[in-house]
Amino acid sequence: MPSMTKRLCELLLAVLLSLAATHAAFAHAQLLSTSPQENAVVTSSQTQLELVFNEPVSALAISLIKPDGGALDLLDQTSSGQTMTVLLPTGLADGTHVLSWRAVSVDSHPVAGSLVFSIGAAGGAAIAELPTSSLATELALWAAKGLLFVALLFGAGGAIFALAAPLPRQGRQLAMILSGLGLVVAPLSLGLQGLDALGLAPDALARTRPWLAGYLTSYGGTVIAILVALALGWMTLLLPALRAAGWLVWALAAMALALSGHAGAAEPQWLTRSAVTLHLAGILFWVGALLPLWFWLGQHDDNADRALAQFSRFIPFAVASIIVSGVTLAVIQLGAPGPAWLTPYGLILAAKLALLAVLFTLALINRIRLTAPALAGQVAARQRLRQSIAVEIGIVLLILALVAGWRFTPPPRALAQVVQAAVSSAPLYAHAMDNVAMADITIVPGHVGPVVMDLFLTDMAGAALEPLGVTVTLSSRSLGIEPIVTDARLVDGAWRIDPLTIPVAGTWLVDIDLRLSRFSLSRLQTEIDIPSP
Repeated sequence: MPSMTKRLCELLLAVLLSLAATHAAFAHAQLLSTSPQENAVVTSSQTQLELVFNEPVSALAISLIKPDGGALDLLDQTSSGQTMTVLLPTGLADGTHVLSWRAVSVDSHPVAGSLVFSIGAAGGAAIAELPTSSLATELALWAAKGLLFVALLFGAGGAIFALAAPLPRQGRQLAMILSGLGLVVAPLSLGLQGLDALGLAPDALARTRPWLAGYLTSYGGTVIAILVALALGWMTLLLPALRAAGWLVWALAAMALALSGHAGAAEPQWLTRSAVTLHLAGILFWVGALLPLWFWLGQHDDNADRALAQFSRFIPFAVASIIVSGVTLAVIQLGAPGPAWLTPYGLILAAKLALLAVLFTLALINRIRLTAPALAGQVAARQRLRQSIAVEIGIVLLILALVAGWRFTPPPRALAQVVQAAVSSAPLYAHAMDNVAMADITIVPGHVGPVVMDLFLTDMAGAALEPLGVTVTLSSRSLGIEPIVTDARLVDGAWRIDPLTIPVAGTWLVDIDLRLSRFSLSRLQTEIDIPSP
């Protein structure tokens, strides 16, 4: 057993070190696109900026760094949602600006970045420091959530197990101590959540702003539900006559973690939140029974046998709920097989599954080989069962440490959305030519909807052409769409059509008319396949 425990600890340490090495790169809401695009040059008439995410976000800190280095706080001019819109003030000077932003996603996890754009022409930009999280805050938050999980599962879990079986005096007292610990750690984790959301160091915990920021995230609802569950569980442990209130403790504790976190934030939320609740309900019963059983097996009386028999009777239902809900959540979070499975999220999941496999194996062995002899009064079987439960408790603690690390890892489903957005927004390229001229065509983004079309024109020798005018005609008989005729304008050496809207996905015929002189016209033609976003 010691060698197994050592290997499990080494696995946990390796995963945590990988998280520490990459902690700044992870956030669960993913930025899909911006308008204008990164490093774009816009006119002074630009009135707003847009940042599009894969899920709704709430703005926490928005500032605009001007070319002279001055900063404007634009949080009050920002609307939150899946598209975060920042209204720009009038009269901004020409030059390069940096929008520094920080927001929090539905699952209560922060995301931050900067958008560089220029008005009129690039130049004269002050360098903005990218908003980052504090490593000390993240480690403190990880430790606080780990302790909170322990308090919830072993403390409130003890009150839940009391619904099925009597609790030993030592087990009741320890569950009350752990519930009390949770009542202290839960609000502390809320403050740390606010610090992390704002990217502040632990010394800022004395301020009001982090606590308010933490409460306003979805994690605020989780903490309130946990506090009520722990307080009510503590009361039922103190006053056994209130044991029936354990049903409410069970419901609140199981639902608490579905209110925040990446699992419950995934779509469809009716399914993921239900799965999280079912998952926690099974875990609460199982883990909540471990300490009482460990104490009971140290003695031999009717209450001890009753507790063991009741646990053996109900544990199959808890395990079934854990497996069914766990598989459901894993399928949704992992998405289709691919490289994203090898991210830290996948590593944590693999480590958790390995630990669960050991845990389930021990539980199965206990049920098949040890439970009946222990109930028959065999001292050796009771001692071996007690030792096995001690190992199970150790494995549960390792799993909780891993689960707390999920806070810093985006699930593969979110990464897949970013990849898909990058592919769909990548430019489309085409080439057209006749015996006089050639055109390289770029369409950004490369899908239907509002786009920008640029044409780079050369003669057959590759020298730049300077036509008197350029007209582009888009048509698609197969799609039943009449020709769309638009004149291009010369912008920085390219002939541009902006705005241009391509309404339907499919194959489009592109005719380019080049007025080379008053009496000379060249027509180039090509086809472009325009996909859906």
